[in-house]
Amino acid sequence: MARLLRSLQRLLGNPSPAVSIPPPSPSATRLRSIDTDFSIIKEGDQVLLHTKQPTLTKPLKKGGKTSLRRGHLEHDRAIGSRVWDAVQAHKGPDVRLSLPTLEEYVTLTPRLVTPIYAHDANLIVSLLDIHTNPTAANDTQPPIEILESGTGHGSLTLHLARALHAANTTPPPRPAGSQIQYVAGRNRSPTEKATPETEPEVSTATDPSQKEWDEWRTERGAIIHTVDVSSKFAKLAEKNVLGFRRGIYSGTVDFYVGAVEEWIKSQVAQRTKPAEPVKPFLTYAILDMPSAHERIPLVKDIIHRDGKLIVFAPSITQIGDCVRMIQKMNRPFVLDRVVELGSGLTSGRNWDVRLAVKKSGSDPSTWESATEGEEAVPAEDEASDSEPIAIVEPAAPSAAFDESNAVMVCRPKVGLRTMGGGFVGVWRRIEDHP
Repeated sequence: MARLLRSLQRLLGNPSPAVSIPPPSPSATRLRSIDTDFSIIKEGDQVLLHTKQPTLTKPLKKGGKTSLRRGHLEHDRAIGSRVWDAVQAHKGPDVRLSLPTLEEYVTLTPRLVTPIYAHDANLIVSLLDIHTNPTAANDTQPPIEILESGTGHGSLTLHLARALHAANTTPPPRPAGSQIQYVAGRNRSPTEKATPETEPEVSTATDPSQKEWDEWRTERGAIIHTVDVSSKFAKLAEKNVLGFRRGIYSGTVDFYVGAVEEWIKSQVAQRTKPAEPVKPFLTYAILDMPSAHERIPLVKDIIHRDGKLIVFAPSITQIGDCVRMIQKMNRPFVLDRVVELGSGLTSGRNWDVRLAVKKSGSDPSTWESATEGEEAVPAEDEASDSEPIAIVEPAAPSAAFDESNAVMVCRPKVGLRTMGGGFVGVWRRIEDHP
C-alpha cells in the first residue's frame, strides 16, 4: 500500500512525504526466528551420511570436512543441498545426505551415559497420555509442567519436548551461550572446580535478546524442568537438544544442575507465600535416578490432582520399593500400571506389582490384600512357574498397614519371565491436596 502511494505521488508531481510503515508484530518476528525449512541442509545442521556405516556429522561449517572410510566429505558441498541429495565425496563415492530422525540422532550422538533409546522413550511418553493445545490469548489455564529428575543424555528430554511442542508459541532468537541454571547450594564433586562455565556469574548488564527470551519463557504453555546433579551431563544434554533440528524444541526445556531436593525447595519458595500451604504445580513427575523411592515424599505435594508420577528403574524390586513407600505415606496415589521395557517379546509387558499381607501360616493361598475387608481372588496370570497367589490390589492406602507382615509380589502378567531393559511404574494422584 505504501509503495502504491509513493508511485501515485511521483506521477502527480507531489513531493513524497514520509510514509510510516508499522514494524512487524512480535509474533511475526518470532515466526522468522527459527528456520523450520528442513528440506534444505543449512550451515550448523548435523547431517546423517548414508554410507555402509551411517555417520552423523558434527555441525556443518564452511571450510569444514567429515572423514569417511574412503576420502572425506567437504561441508561446503553439503550446505545448500536438498535432503536426500547424493553429494560427491573427495576421493570417494557419492554420499547421500539426510537430516537424522530423532531415533537416529539419539543412537548416533556422543554420550557420557547410556541414553533411553527411542522405543523405550516413546513408550514412556505414551504412558503420560499428554494432550496439548496452542496457547490462546488470555488463557488462564496453568501451563503443563514436567519434572524430569535425571537428565542423563537428554534422549527422554527430547521426546518429551516433541510431545509438548505444540503448546508453545514460536520462541524469539535464543541468546548466545548456555542457558543452564545452577541450583543454589548444590554440592560439587571433589574433582570439580568452580569456573565461569560451571558457576556462571550473574551479569548486571541488560542483554536485549536475553530479556526477550526470558519474557517469552514466562508465557509458555508447557515446560520441562530437567534436573541433574552432573554439570557434564547437563551440558551435553543441552547440546544434544540444541543440535536436533536447529534447536526447534529447546525453548520448551529448562536445564538445572543440582540435587532435585534443592530444586524442589527453591521452586516451592518461589511459588508459595510464607505461612501458605504448598500449592501443586507439576502435571507429571519423572524420577529416573538411584533410590527413586526416597524422592517420592518430596514430590507428593507438588503434583496436581490427576497428575502422574513415573518411576523408571532397572529392577522390578525398585518399583516394589516405590509401592511400599507410597503405602507408608498414606497418600492418594493409585498404581495405574507397571510396564517392562526392553527388546523383543517382553517390551511393553505389564507386571503385577502389589503388597500382600500374610494372614495366617505360610501358605500363599491365605494371603490377602493390604486393605482389610476385601476378598481374595485368584490371580489372573497362571502361566508363571510359581504357585498362584490369592491377592487383590489395595483400594486405597491404609494408615493401619503393618509393614512387618507384608510381602512384595512382583511377576509378569503374561508370557515367560525373562530379563528386560528396565521397568516403568505409573502412579496417578486421585484426590485434591488437603
